[in-house]
Amino acid sequence: MVEINIERRTSSWNKIPTTSGFPNLSTVILSRCGGLKDLTWLLYAPNLTDLLVEASIQIEDIISKEKAENIFTEEEGGTIIPFQRLEYFRLNHLPKLKSIYWSPLPFPRLSKFRIKRCPNLRKLPLDSKSGCSNPGEDLVIHNVEQYWIDKVEWEDEATKERFLPSLQQYLIDEVEREEAKPFIPSLSLFI
Repeated sequence: MVEINIERRTSSWNKIPTTSGFPNLSTVILSRCGGLKDLTWLLYAPNLTDLLVEASIQIEDIISKEKAENIFTEEEGGTIIPFQRLEYFRLNHLPKLKSIYWSPLPFPRLSKFRIKRCPNLRKLPLDSKSGCSNPGEDLVIHNVEQYWIDKVEWEDEATKERFLPSLQQYLIDEVEREEAKPFIPSLSLFI
């Protein structure tokens, strides 16, 4: 198990807490990071636009509440809102993932949220106001696993009414695409 420790430091000349960050980081792709348990360090990437996390079987949290509370003061904690610029969020094959964030997030630019093979993720950090704020665009959640869709715990009924139809429509569209593919008989030989 690998743990990434994030500490606050104070400047030696003025004693004001400073945090190093990743202001220029816009894309993060994590694949097969077997030892990571969380990605709380993403709080330091305020300009992140594209996040893909896949095949990292130990990840339990994207942002750990416990670690975030230990990093920031109470005042800062209320002002740090992650994923403000995120447009594409993809999670795939994260069997231990239980949480993305502990409360709903606005995701003002998020337009595509793909979730696949994350059986322990039950609650999404969404409420009925979450999602892309660009006119004519809306946040669409993609998942083709009916058993997962059936077990999602929504923040409230308004959130469910807003996002469940996009999940169900995506599932229907995927099934129709598969059924529309022509059947081409093939023979594979392995010697």
